[in-house]
Amino acid sequence: MTDEELLALMYDFYNEHVLRDQNDDIEYYLKQIEEYQSKKLLVVGAGTGRVAIPISKNIELSALDLDPARLKVLKNKEPNINTICCDIVDYKKDRNFDMIILPYSTLQFGGSGEKTNNMISSLTSLMDHNTVLIFDVSESFNNKDRSSRKLLFSDYCREVDDNIDVYYSAERYESYMEFLVDYYLEKQQKHLFENEKYSYYEPDLLTRLLDENGLYVSKKDDGYGNSKMLHKHLYHCRRL
Repeated sequence: MTDEELLALMYDFYNEHVLRDQNDDIEYYLKQIEEYQSKKLLVVGAGTGRVAIPISKNIELSALDLDPARLKVLKNKEPNINTICCDIVDYKKDRNFDMIILPYSTLQFGGSGEKTNNMISSLTSLMDHNTVLIFDVSESFNNKDRSSRKLLFSDYCREVDDNIDVYYSAERYESYMEFLVDYYLEKQQKHLFENEKYSYYEPDLLTRLLDENGLYVSKKDDGYGNSKMLHKHLYHCRRL
């Protein structure tokens, strides 16, 4: 198994331990699909399918992610989902989606306003006036402290038949947080590293970027109905 394939398995392993409350968003998205009567949906930043798979019933769903190993895991779980392997900024094909979802701070991924702007521009090109864009942004990064390397948790991972020590560190920069996760596979005596950057939540900047790209906010929800998630903001956007 390649390092990339192992890291894709670590993605689910990490989420199961650290992001359990995050699954509240699935019921939220199911409700939006029902309310908007959506039939053709794109999930951007789909990963291994935490959101895409449970909301894919009775609709035509495409899952986009830039990591081929994660999409392979998703496809093994649910073969009927159409997978698209690329960065959203490079995806130009018009698929006539009536809903586009970016879960779990995907719009903040990359750590720069330029990246966010390019993502919004690409998303706008996939939308018509009937399309609703829903994205999840978090202000938790704004107040998160830097952290030196520490053991986050240790547990057995069935998919790789190994006990894994998960170490975590975080560093603050002017416009983004950078996270480094170190997975140590004890039997294999192997380290795997995951590095990600997330921009801070700046509502005025975000509103300006949406406006400059021809989008307006038709609705905004704070949290998913769970008080623990009030730092989450769900924007519903349409074309002007």
